Amino acid sequence: MSHKKMHVALSLVLILYGLFNSIFCETQQNPKQDSSRKISPLSQKIRIDDEAFACKLFETLSFEHHRKNFIISPESISTTLAMISLGTRSTTLSNLVVGLGFDLRQVRAWDVHLSFQRVVQTLNELNRGRQLKHRDFLFIDNNRRINPKFLLETERLYEVETQLTDFRHRDIAKKQINQYVAQRLNHRIEEIVTSLHPHTFIFLLNYIFFKGLWEVAFPTRFTQKENFFFEEKTTVQVDMMRKTERMIYNRAQNLFATVVKIPYTGNVSLVLVLPDAGRFDFVVKELAARRARPLQSSDTRLVHLVLPKFKISSRINLKRVLLKIGIEDIFSRRANFSGITEEVFPTAFEAIHEARLEVNERGLIKATAEDVSLKTAQHNVPADATVVKFDRPFLFFVEDELNQRQLFVGQVFNPTA
Repeated sequence: MSHKKMHVALSLVLILYGLFNSIFCETQQNPKQDSSRKISPLSQKIRIDDEAFACKLFETLSFEHHRKNFIISPESISTTLAMISLGTRSTTLSNLVVGLGFDLRQVRAWDVHLSFQRVVQTLNELNRGRQLKHRDFLFIDNNRRINPKFLLETERLYEVETQLTDFRHRDIAKKQINQYVAQRLNHRIEEIVTSLHPHTFIFLLNYIFFKGLWEVAFPTRFTQKENFFFEEKTTVQVDMMRKTERMIYNRAQNLFATVVKIPYTGNVSLVLVLPDAGRFDFVVKELAARRARPLQSSDTRLVHLVLPKFKISSRINLKRVLLKIGIEDIFSRRANFSGITEEVFPTAFEAIHEARLEVNERGLIKATAEDVSLKTAQHNVPADATVVKFDRPFLFFVEDELNQRQLFVGQVFNPTA
């Protein structure tokens, strides 16, 4: 799919660019870092700005998927859009950066890219631990003269290898993209492209899948069928897991919700938010508006947790969603991609985000000490344990503890859907 000449040109630039690697030694540090590390004020500023973008995404999609399951990865979407910004200029660049929540009068663009590079490194660590699969697939029209610097920077900073594709023959390009993606994702996705715009210049797929490994497993012998109330008087039978252990807990009175936080291996945690009956929409609005934080005030206590097993996935057309939150220029036919090519022509940028999550009993170590009272009787909960049962719609957040960002956010109305 790539031109030989482009491959030679890119190789030469890579050789020359390697001479300057020492200038950016910060980016070459070992990505496996202590989760207790201090976050610099600049990184904290970038993280807070990025969080505002995540909240906008969450609010928009929660409204679109009212009383339905959905999941997105704000961290992954932000990262892939920051990568695309390397190729934009003028108002297209400013509209994209502002839409992502950043003010380039306060932070440098390069600092933003370095911040997201650390995110990519964290995702790759999880990938190597076989808990997460994260890939960006970037396809660019090979009928244009592509700037080798853009290809270099996307590969060096974001570890994305661009595929040059002949979009003039749309049916062939569609088949090539689908085959390429399917092969590299072990056929988890068979057909990501169903149609292409006549002026497609860039096609982007941002894919992320997570199947975490708990630090302490849920005992499989205690999983059993129970009712889940996805409507007040409507239930479905689900596999309910249960375990008793010490975990972060918060009864958020102002939010009308109960919150627990459970650690996965690899510096990742799952935050579960259980709205009080009839308060789901209120909780969503409060969290989206950042008027409340799930774990603003919390403690660690013994909790008997009852949680459904579930698999959830969403495929999001990013154009449709991002237009609603003000990121517009990059999708117009007059978008300025002069960081990718100096040629001027009508363009179409197409972008898909696909997120998947699976929650089950698997853990690094088997539950022992805290579950001792459950070994003889399944419902013999310790007297000093707080019972939290997720048997109605709830929200979840998968948190990247290293970078203090949200890997996933979503809502579950029906664990069997």
